[in-house]
Amino acid sequence: MMQWVVLYRKEITEMIRNYKILWIPLVFILLGVMQPISSYYMPEILDNFGGLPEGAVIEMPLPTGAEVLMGVLSNYGMLGVLILVLSAMGTVSAERQNGVAGMVMSKPVPYSSYILSKWAGLVSITLLSLFLGYIASWYYTNLLIESVAAEQIFQSFGIYSLWLIFVVTLTLFFSTVMKGSGSVAFMTILVVAVISTVTSIMQNKLKWSPATLTGHTGHLLQSGELQSSFLPTFLLTVALIIVVLILTIQIFKHKEILE
Repeated sequence: MMQWVVLYRKEITEMIRNYKILWIPLVFILLGVMQPISSYYMPEILDNFGGLPEGAVIEMPLPTGAEVLMGVLSNYGMLGVLILVLSAMGTVSAERQNGVAGMVMSKPVPYSSYILSKWAGLVSITLLSLFLGYIASWYYTNLLIESVAAEQIFQSFGIYSLWLIFVVTLTLFFSTVMKGSGSVAFMTILVVAVISTVTSIMQNKLKWSPATLTGHTGHLLQSGELQSSFLPTFLLTVALIIVVLILTIQIFKHKEILE
């Protein structure tokens, strides 16, 4: 356990040194506050830059608070996921290439401790970034649009967090399997895109897919209630994360033994 704590501290220290602990949350905060601000000022923006005839009046109904927050999560589902994948793509592959992984594993360190410390570091920066960005978007939504209950915010945060944890777990897996950071990012984004696309096309047959977590989040924000299929989706996603982590550990162990 102490070895895992030391390795986890190493991950956090590296994030501080390369400023990931700063710029990733800032990007999420920026993405979070853009949605409510742009929604509120959209008529003025169109009036000033839309090239409309003089005297034209733009009347746009304000979106609901739930719709604004769903837009925020949509931004996180695209740009947020891209940022997380690009920041995590070299988690294992880069250390194997520059010899850091070999130096660490030359000591009596369990393979599981090495991989799980990496995973915990990725999860920590993911949850921190999502929380700060989502809370900032909630603040501006309450200020400019309408009030949204805190209970819905924290519940939707928890649901959407699981989806992002699934994404960074896949990134860690491909970072262990592949050598090039670029190929890691490409494969992770490709797999996430395929899962999301296939799930949206075959919603009835894949209603327990991890990609439906975004839909569960939106339903919760709009209705304040969870769908009946949420629990199976939650359990399946957690099971997949565990399975992927076990595979990651075994693949890393196999590669290290061969090398």
